Amino acid sequence: MSDTRKANKNGKKAPQKLRPERHFAPELVTAVVVLGGLSVARLGGGLRLTPWYQALGAVFAGGLALFLVRRAAGWGAAQERFWLGSVLAGVLLSVLGGAGSPYLVPWGVSTGLGALFFGTPFGIRILLPLVAWGAVYLGVGPAVAGLLGGLLMAMAMPEVRKAREFLAAGALAGVTTGVVALLFLWDAGTVGVLAAFLSGPAATLLIWSVLPLVERVLDRTSPLSLVELLDPSHPLLEELRREAPGTYYHSRNVSALAEAAARAIGANALLAAVGGLYHDIGKLTRPDFFVENQDGANPHDELNPSLSKVILSAHVKEGIELARRHGLRGDVIHFIATHHGTSVMRYFSERGVEQGLPADEFRYANPLPDTKETAIVMLADPLEAAARTRPREEIPELVEKTVEERMRDGQLDRAPLTMADLAKVKQAFVKVLQGMAHSRVADYPMYQGQ
Repeated sequence: MSDTRKANKNGKKAPQKLRPERHFAPELVTAVVVLGGLSVARLGGGLRLTPWYQALGAVFAGGLALFLVRRAAGWGAAQERFWLGSVLAGVLLSVLGGAGSPYLVPWGVSTGLGALFFGTPFGIRILLPLVAWGAVYLGVGPAVAGLLGGLLMAMAMPEVRKAREFLAAGALAGVTTGVVALLFLWDAGTVGVLAAFLSGPAATLLIWSVLPLVERVLDRTSPLSLVELLDPSHPLLEELRREAPGTYYHSRNVSALAEAAARAIGANALLAAVGGLYHDIGKLTRPDFFVENQDGANPHDELNPSLSKVILSAHVKEGIELARRHGLRGDVIHFIATHHGTSVMRYFSERGVEQGLPADEFRYANPLPDTKETAIVMLADPLEAAARTRPREEIPELVEKTVEERMRDGQLDRAPLTMADLAKVKQAFVKVLQGMAHSRVADYPMYQGQ
C-alpha cells in the first residue's frame, strides 16, 4: 500500500517516491506576459487601448493571484499547464466578450472544464486569478457576476451525467450572472443584463464544443463520456458480449463491485465502474483460452504451461491496443494495464513448478495500480471469479484472504489506499458479492399473477 509499506514482495524495502523538482517559473512568466498583452486592448466601442494604470493593475493583480495559487497547489507539470491555459482562455474570452458588454464573462467555460476533469477545487483555483484580474480590468460588477457564475459551474460540472443536467447547469449559471447584473443595472444597462443572462448558456455551448479536443489533449475521460462508455450498445461491449460472453458478464460484475467500493471510500465511482467494465477487453483476441468462455474443452490442456503464460499475459497488451483503436483515453486504459500488476498465474505456476520451473516465471510483467480506482479493480477481478464457486457464508473470509494475499504480494505497494480505506472496500465487496449469491425459495411461484 502506497509508500507506507515496509517491504515489497521480494522482502526488500520499497523505494521512496521522490517528488521531482518542477521548473515552472518560465511558464508562469510567459503566462503573465500573455496576460499583459491581453490586458492592453479593449474591444468595447471599437478597438482601443486600456489606460496604462488600469492595464498595469490588472496584470499585477492577476499575476500575483497566479503566483499564489500555483505556490499553494501541489500539481504535476501537466495539470499546472492546463490550469494556466484555462486561466488565459478565460481572460481571452472576457476580452472578446467585452466587444458586446463587460458583463459577458463566460468564465464558466474555464472553471467548468477544469472541474469536469479535476474536480471543483481545481475549478475554483482557475477562478481566483480571473476574479483578481477582472476586478481591475472589467470592474467590480462584471467581476462579481463572473465570480458567481464561474463558481456555480465549478460546483455543478463534476456532478453532471446527462445532457439535460449539463444544459441546466449553464442556464442556472446564466440566471445567477443575470441577477447580479440587475443589481448593477446603473452600470450594466439593458445590454449588459442580457449579456450576463447569456453568459451561462454560452459557456455550456463552448464546453460542449471543445470537450472532445480537451479529452484528447489531456488523455482523460470526462464524466459525460464515461456515462457513454457504460452504455451496453458501445461497439466494444457489444463485441465482448457476442464473442466472449463469459468475460462480458464477469466484467459487468467487476464493474458493480468496483463502483460500490469506490463510492464507499469517496473515490471516483464512475471511473471505477467503467474501468471494471473494460479491464478485460483484451480477451477478445483469443476468448476460448480463458476459462469463463470455455464450453468443455480447454486448449491449455495440450500446451506447455510456459506457452499458456505467454498467451494469457498477452491479453493486457492486446487490450490496450484495442482500447486505443476504439478511442478510449488513458485513464480508462490504465485499468487494463494494471489490473493484474505483477501477480502470479496460480494455476500455471503450479503446473510449472511440477516441471521444475520457478513460480516467479509465471508473474505478469505489468505496472502496479497507483490510484484508488485501479487498485479496487485489481482486487475485484479475482474476487468476482472466486466468489462464483463459494457459498454465501464463506464470502467474508474469501474477501479477507484475497485482499491480504494481494497486500503480501506487494500488489498494493503504489496504491494510495489506507487501512481504513481497505476496511471499507472489503465491507463493500462482501455486501455486493453476497447480494450476487442470494438464494431463492425452493417453491417460489413461477407465475406471480396466479
